[in-house]
Amino acid sequence: MNDIDYRQRLVDNKNLLDDEIKTYIKGESLIEEAMLYALEAGKRIRASLFLETRRLSRNQIDKNDLLFALAIEMIQAYSLVHDDLPAMDDDDYRRGKESLHKHFGEDLGILTGDALLNEATKLMFEIASRDSSFIKASQYLLSKTGKDGMIEGQILDLRRRRNYNKDFLIEVYDKKTADFFKGAIVAGALVNGFDQDTINSLERYAYYLGLGFQIQDDLLEKDYGDEINILSLMDLQASKKLLEDINYQCKKEIENFENNQFFLFLIEFLSKRQY
Repeated sequence: MNDIDYRQRLVDNKNLLDDEIKTYIKGESLIEEAMLYALEAGKRIRASLFLETRRLSRNQIDKNDLLFALAIEMIQAYSLVHDDLPAMDDDDYRRGKESLHKHFGEDLGILTGDALLNEATKLMFEIASRDSSFIKASQYLLSKTGKDGMIEGQILDLRRRRNYNKDFLIEVYDKKTADFFKGAIVAGALVNGFDQDTINSLERYAYYLGLGFQIQDDLLEKDYGDEINILSLMDLQASKKLLEDINYQCKKEIENFENNQFFLFLIEFLSKRQY
């Protein structure tokens, strides 16, 4: 397979998730309408990370895999809805359209984020009740998106000192972005029953992948103002060199895996994207 094939794999995964979303959430109430609005668009990267990790040990994914990937997307959507709120990043637009609180109101913005997280947790309980291999996967995912992971990263970002350094920036990006990548990938590895050494390598891969994703976000930012950004600490050339070093470490963690082509492709795809 070549890069075009793996780009199509991302599209195929996205289409699977989009269909699952429409099946699971009917949009028959205001809150469901808002949830669907929050789940529109997006490349479904974190869901794909879970699905592709599952494919490391099997050719086919099943209904439980798709539903777990849907739970991942709900967590991602809730975090974006809350991030956009006036008390947080105060963004009026998300993915080329009005942010949810601008479209539905701030009250629905708060409640929609709550509903998405609640539904994701409920869904993971339902999956785990059918297949116990998802118990540890659910626990790990929620730990990486909870108070000690993604939420801690958001707090560090919001309450940062005016003068921060590179170590602090990396800590924020680890918690705020890479921890969710770890959650998606390691969840798949735990369901697969991989040994601890394999899980550790995948976790380190996810760490570097998340850092690279966030650094590229910084490089694409036209007007970052007082937001945390690597370009506030070093020039463009040095920032690009940092991204190259991160990608090198990321590749090292996955290079000895069989069927690792998608994961190698994703490193370049995410760090060279233009949006």
